[in-house]
Amino acid sequence: METDHQHDGSTGTTGDTTRRSYIRSLAAIGLGSVVTGTAASGSQGTGVAAAQTDASARGITVTDSGTTIADTVSQLNFDGSLSATQSAPNTVSVRGDTNPNIVDVRDDLGVEPEGDDLWAAIEDHYTSFKPTERNHRYEIPAGTWHVETDNIHFDAHEYLGIVGDPFAVLRVTDQDVDRLMTVGSLDASLPHAQRTVMRDLQVDIRGEYDAGIARWFTYRYGHMENVSMRGTRDRLNLEYGGDRHTILVDGVRSSTTNVISGCHLGNGDTASDRSTHVGHAIPFSSDVYNHGTNFWEGCQVSGYIDNGIYVSGDDGRNIITGCHVRNCAGAGIRIGPNDYVQDCQITMTEHPGFPWSGLWIESGGGQLVSQLLVNNQIKKDTEIIRLTQDGPARLTDVHIGDEGTDGRAIRINDNDHAPTLFEGCTITDRSSPTISDYAVYVRSSNVTFNDCEFDIGPQSSTDRHGVFVTNGGEDINRLELDSCTVEADGASLRFAESGADHTVESSFFEGLVMSDPETTLSSVLWVGNRHYGETNFAGERAEWQGDFNFGFDV
Repeated sequence: METDHQHDGSTGTTGDTTRRSYIRSLAAIGLGSVVTGTAASGSQGTGVAAAQTDASARGITVTDSGTTIADTVSQLNFDGSLSATQSAPNTVSVRGDTNPNIVDVRDDLGVEPEGDDLWAAIEDHYTSFKPTERNHRYEIPAGTWHVETDNIHFDAHEYLGIVGDPFAVLRVTDQDVDRLMTVGSLDASLPHAQRTVMRDLQVDIRGEYDAGIARWFTYRYGHMENVSMRGTRDRLNLEYGGDRHTILVDGVRSSTTNVISGCHLGNGDTASDRSTHVGHAIPFSSDVYNHGTNFWEGCQVSGYIDNGIYVSGDDGRNIITGCHVRNCAGAGIRIGPNDYVQDCQITMTEHPGFPWSGLWIESGGGQLVSQLLVNNQIKKDTEIIRLTQDGPARLTDVHIGDEGTDGRAIRINDNDHAPTLFEGCTITDRSSPTISDYAVYVRSSNVTFNDCEFDIGPQSSTDRHGVFVTNGGEDINRLELDSCTVEADGASLRFAESGADHTVESSFFEGLVMSDPETTLSSVLWVGNRHYGETNFAGERAEWQGDFNFGFDV
């Protein structure tokens, strides 16, 4: 196989380059097939090749038959590379710190589709350079290319690109391949994986094969786009099960930025006979080693058993926007400190065979969720939205449509001292419960519902209730309901625990509003509410404020 011996500008030396690489470098700056044959003097006497628009001029002619340099050329400044940029009018400077060197895996490395081990060829080429000289984009022409080498470690480079041209399939053909690649390392010291790009590729694991795609530990920038998987994962297969992570992306520094865009993992994982989802393949994730910012844009995942988008375990930031998660066990989207979910959708139409929740907010605080749409048509084992975080969280324009059975829509069991706010959120519950339960469980203090509407109309003979304030014993304080509507056939609002400083204003309750006999509610502000159902505060009311209502007195 041919190799590309071109060197990065940091080495101070020049070497051979392929005809294809040279043509593409010049074409990128619009030279066409002609570059002038006279050298323009640089600031320190070093010549640069001057661009010439006159096709009749003598000079450097690049043709399909090779490269010809006229004898009038005195000097070309390649600065250790052939990555070209326009530096001045009619002047071309070639520098190593700009565009990568292009390597066509078929023409330059001699790899044949559906025959040679593409992965071994890329590994051989990559490791033949020093880390500071690795500045290559490996272009993979259309077709199917075999992967027989396990887990190439792209440990350190200036730039690494692995891209389909325009789109290619990487087919795993060896059962020993557990993961296609590891990029960078957990150690943030140099040399490191500076810039990494992977795009326009599909990984095919059909047949008796299973593999994860990548674990990335990036230093400056990572970009994964239009990467998908064909075939179903079988991670717990005893003969050939692969890596637990399908796509894991961590930035090793707080200044690292990664973009994961338009990636699809739509064929899920194979269920084992174990009682828990833990241990199955995870589709999209970051973990404790992520300190940077990850943008997850327009990604889709279906049928995975160990969560869908699982990014809650790190101190970096994950911004999840425009993503769609379908039929995943564990949690569809699971976020941690300072993470943001925007304009996403969670859909449950087939039960994954293991307990599931839609959105899980945990660990730390500062989470933001906006414009989330949840559509559920199956049995809820626990709750659709679960909050167990340790700090403040804000959920805006979250809309839950529930036509399943049993379980809860929302459960809040977070830190008592941190505020949690639901604003402009709705529940449209047309479920068919088999046991009497509540749609919303408030199990901690400092929870606010502002301008929310919970429309609960069960489709079975079993009652489905509204908001239940209980944690099994300790007081729950500072629940706020402002301009909310709770329509339920049974109880709209029930206080089962004692508490103080609740505020309920300008809200509408269609069903029963009550407190249990053992409760003591102190210093409650209750103003301007409309009750269409019965009110029954059986517990003690101390220093009650307001007592002004439309409909029924309290």
